[in-house]
Amino acid sequence: MIRSIIFDLSEVLIAGLVGIEKELSQELPLPEDEILPCFGGDLRDELFVGNISEDTYLRQIITREQWRIGTARLKTVIRDNFHNKVEGTLPILTELASRYELALLSDHAREWIAYIESVHSFLEMFEHTFYSYDLGKLKNDPETFSEILDAMSFPPRSYLFIDDNPVNVKTAEAVDIPSIRFVNAEQLASELERRGVR
Repeated sequence: MIRSIIFDLSEVLIAGLVGIEKELSQELPLPEDEILPCFGGDLRDELFVGNISEDTYLRQIITREQWRIGTARLKTVIRDNFHNKVEGTLPILTELASRYELALLSDHAREWIAYIESVHSFLEMFEHTFYSYDLGKLKNDPETFSEILDAMSFPPRSYLFIDDNPVNVKTAEAVDIPSIRFVNAEQLASELERRGVR
């Protein structure tokens, strides 16, 4: 029986980096599909596990890509994007919060979470929050889920994990945590009903 639901944050509840390419393509200028990949890779992972600061991360991207844009502007674009909620998922979250223990598991930057927590009150619904920069590892590492299981104390099959990244879903399932790959709110609602969770 499911007792606790673990949600991803970015691209499930709110926008993460996806979407900043629309704004930045007008300023750099570059095609949208060439911008977002510049923010990924090993450098982003170093940011997410807390090894480098946001300033270092953004400066290195600007230098590497030879962009004519300042870190302050990038910070503004990124933070503005965090205000965008994924359509339809917050009502589902609110409904589930009345019946299940909720946890948040996110690969994210410390500076970004500080901002997100200041603008999104729905995060108060989560009884547990786990961030990659505190754990020192990402969700694609099975040890991440082992730590969460230890912290929350339920057996693995008592959880349901929801994430948009198929790699993270497979990692959770590898340690016996039932999982749903998020596509959109309609698909999530249908899958929850199929599993008898709603």
